[in-house]
Amino acid sequence: MKTRASLDPAAAFPDPKQKPTDVDLKAVLGVAFAPLDRVLADLQDACPRATSDWQYSNQAGWYRLALLKKRRLFYLVPQRGAFRLSLILGAKAIAALQQGSHARAIATLLKTAKRYPEGTAFSFDRDSCDPVLIEALLAAKLAH
Repeated sequence: MKTRASLDPAAAFPDPKQKPTDVDLKAVLGVAFAPLDRVLADLQDACPRATSDWQYSNQAGWYRLALLKKRRLFYLVPQRGAFRLSLILGAKAIAALQQGSHARAIATLLKTAKRYPEGTAFSFDRDSCDPVLIEALLAAKLAH
């Protein structure tokens, strides 16, 4: 018998019956919302057709997806006063980034990035959030 993974105690929105709103997100993140707000605004500017959707996980509580049609652009897992933003890039997007102005930062990120069959996962939290770099990753993802 498999044991069920428990809910992260830091989950910002643990109640499966209460879907959060963007106002709730801002309130629960507090000062951590500022860099994330820039990422969300940059995405909306770069890709106005992008949408977002809240989904529930038994491990993380409610999390937010940024989508372009059915394509997942990034995952945002809010926590009280913090967050984790993750995106997966394919080989072509990474190759383009390695040739661009963010090559040094990409080389550093690749040392700790997780690799999956669908691509390489990059994760950022409250402390490592660099809106300019995340914007470059999203632009590469959208271009490839």
